[in-house]
Amino acid sequence: MTGKRIGIIGGGLAGIFAARQLQATGHTVEIIEKSQSVGGRMATRRVDEGTADHGAVFFTVRTEELEREVDDWLEKGWVRKWFGTDFPRYVATNGMNQLVQAIGRGIPVQLNEQVTHIMATEDELVTQATDHQGTYDALLVTAPVPQAYELLQASDLTLGEDDHEQLRQVTFEPTFVGLFEIEERLTIGEVGLQDEQLVDGMLKLVNNAEKQISKTTLLSVYMTARFSEDWYERPEEETLAEVERLLQQQLGPVTIVSRQLKRWRYAQARAVYRTPHLKLAAHPLWLAGDAFLEADDASGRTRVESAVISGLRVAEAIDTHLRQTVTATE
Repeated sequence: MTGKRIGIIGGGLAGIFAARQLQATGHTVEIIEKSQSVGGRMATRRVDEGTADHGAVFFTVRTEELEREVDDWLEKGWVRKWFGTDFPRYVATNGMNQLVQAIGRGIPVQLNEQVTHIMATEDELVTQATDHQGTYDALLVTAPVPQAYELLQASDLTLGEDDHEQLRQVTFEPTFVGLFEIEERLTIGEVGLQDEQLVDGMLKLVNNAEKQISKTTLLSVYMTARFSEDWYERPEEETLAEVERLLQQQLGPVTIVSRQLKRWRYAQARAVYRTPHLKLAAHPLWLAGDAFLEADDASGRTRVESAVISGLRVAEAIDTHLRQTVTATE
């Protein structure tokens, strides 16, 4: 079979792993990413001389497939064990975003392009983005399901009642993350992470210096879903001031050199799909991502590994579908 053209909306882990797998089976792939870098919630930010992860803090491994990947990453020096024995917590040595960029090297990506419309012709799917139009034999959407659903509803596609029912199932919680550059050297928890005995409203506190990715004391302050929902529509400076107040309450007086706020509108799924991907009934269009779990997934929650496995499984499904379609028309 001649390789087909496959567009992937979203350059997070699910999109990267799906693209890599589809390339390996002979297809032509292209990722369309609205941000200035691939990675999604594998997000890292430079703040002066410091570096902070402000999406995924770490990842664990429960599947053989990801274990094989991680063994390779360890050998290449891309990741290291941070703490833990039964399920070690791994971190990327140069920040989570750099890991995704390394994994995705060689995959064509259109950056700073947000897809606003999809049109179905008799044989193809056409995407319209900010300054880019793409024509594909199949599409994969890895954006958070609420965003994906909005895009599909706004497009020239046929959505059946089953499609609507499945896409309405999952909602997400938001999360605020404050990044605070601190003058003093600090010890947070035993390894640079504290997720217990925190002030109300704070979910976890990470010292990126103790995590060994930052030269300076740079804290990532994750707020709870309830706090983030309550404060989501308020002015950013007002919200950041409240996060700073709670941080000072937690730590005692510290000297803050700089501060900034990151908003994750779709941080954690309130419920998950017990299938690694979905396909629209009328079109060769799939959805995948970290909210799509295999039926026997023991964790039951969105995480780095669920995005990886979803990407691999949906790539298999797309390849199988395209091959069967070719066979049926021969």
